[in-house]
Amino acid sequence: MSFLKRWLGGAKKLDGEQLARSPERRDYAQIDLLMQFLEPRHPHDPADQQRWSRALPHPYDETLRLFEKQGWLEANPLGEYRVTPAALPFVRIYQERLAQAKADVMLKVRAALEGKQTNEALTLRRAYEAQFPLGSAGWTGPDPQLSHSALTRRIFFLNHWLLDGLSKETQEWLKLYAAEQHLWGTTWRLSPAEIPDFVQRDLAPPDRAPDMDAVEAAYWKAYQLALYVDNQETWQRCKGGDHVRRIKIEGPDDEYTCDHCSSFLGKEYLVMRVPELPHRECTSPRGCRCRYEPVLETLEEI
Repeated sequence: MSFLKRWLGGAKKLDGEQLARSPERRDYAQIDLLMQFLEPRHPHDPADQQRWSRALPHPYDETLRLFEKQGWLEANPLGEYRVTPAALPFVRIYQERLAQAKADVMLKVRAALEGKQTNEALTLRRAYEAQFPLGSAGWTGPDPQLSHSALTRRIFFLNHWLLDGLSKETQEWLKLYAAEQHLWGTTWRLSPAEIPDFVQRDLAPPDRAPDMDAVEAAYWKAYQLALYVDNQETWQRCKGGDHVRRIKIEGPDDEYTCDHCSSFLGKEYLVMRVPELPHRECTSPRGCRCRYEPVLETLEEI
């Protein structure tokens, strides 16, 4: 404790702007941690504190105390911490830095995907995420498996009834949109300006229901393409596995779930007898959102 008091008492004043702009991870990790407290919250749980401690120059709890001493953090009576007005300027600098880094890497990933170079695209994603103190960007999906880029690549070569009635140009655009989201492991909607006129004409003709405009139509069609690839991979793995005999059909059960899809939710089937997804009989304006979930066998069943 005496060492901690001496360290905190003798520590020189930190330069928040310098830390926010520094290329050294141990520097900007401090601002990244500070950013976690833009809204009042309690300290992280013990497991995350250990992860932060490995990324910071000093242990997690000591760093929070240093932030308090610097006037960057303040605690309320509930034991929650929040960033002070004095620290907001360099937190904003760091946020702008993150936004620019995200925009830059997304452009590079899209360029790789336009050339169907999914391995390169995944390498770019991994390098981008590795720069974060905890190895995660926050907005991206879970850590991808080794086969992730191969699955993404399958989207480009789909020849499925989901694409029936769409022009070749629209199909290619949708596949790129779906592949980009699949590669990142997350989904997002585009603005109307980002959707070409030919896609809007194909997906959202004037006689379509008003709640399914081009933005929504493109989003859900791309979502279905990525989901189809993942479902097929799940089925193939279950078919070739020794410890999975059954597959359950899961999916959202909301106001957009049609009666046909709803009748399958939660039901289990033998792997070789599971109904094909997506359901052709689905009448939801968003399309079939059902997915395969392996049913792991118990030790007694094995």
